Amino acid sequence: MILVLTLLVLMVRLFGQNPTQSREYYLQKSKNQKTTGWVLLAGGTAMAITGAIIFENSDLLSDDPSSENGALLFAGGVVADLVSIPFFISGAKNAGKAAAISFSNQKALVPQRDGLAMKVRPSITLRITL
Repeated sequence: MILVLTLLVLMVRLFGQNPTQSREYYLQKSKNQKTTGWVLLAGGTAMAITGAIIFENSDLLSDDPSSENGALLFAGGVVADLVSIPFFISGAKNAGKAAAISFSNQKALVPQRDGLAMKVRPSITLRITL
């Protein structure tokens, strides 16, 4: 019973691993995330500036709703600016993953009739920085 449970746990762990994606996948993902980050940052900054101008020019003592609208627009712009930060961070991480995956020729021992021979084989290299 213990052996069967151990094998089940190992099988779940083996099938739960994600395959390594290609370099182009990580580059495209990084580009999309950085573009999203820049759009959020530019839009949020424009909203915050517009909201600040509207709030500054409104009369706080009157019942003019433009002061509320300006404050809400400013707050929305600040939130959009803050939301752009994780997109820049994840875009940089995916660019680093793309840089870590490369194709290269590695020397490998290959069995032959009279022993082992050193031959060059094409391979995918994954560099893990600690």
